[in-house]
Amino acid sequence: MLASRTSLFVAVLSLATIGGATLTPSHAQDDIRKRGDKACGADSRRMCSKFFGDDMQVLACLQTNKVRLAGSCRKFLTGIGQLH
Repeated sequence: MLASRTSLFVAVLSLATIGGATLTPSHAQDDIRKRGDKACGADSRRMCSKFFGDDMQVLACLQTNKVRLAGSCRKFLTGIGQLH
């Protein structure tokens, strides 16, 4: 169940940053979801699990802890415009 919440977080984050699900082919969304899970799944479980259920708080938690993120997560979040 924890993994599915992480996947949901990444899916919502990905869709929010792409700019709308209807404009993006589903295979592109799936690719972003998979990359987000791979890049940030461990960090979100390790640092932000108490916020699962509120995707915006999970994102804020990751942003707050950006210096502790794995390089892959930091790169992913920066690439989708959620980390500066």
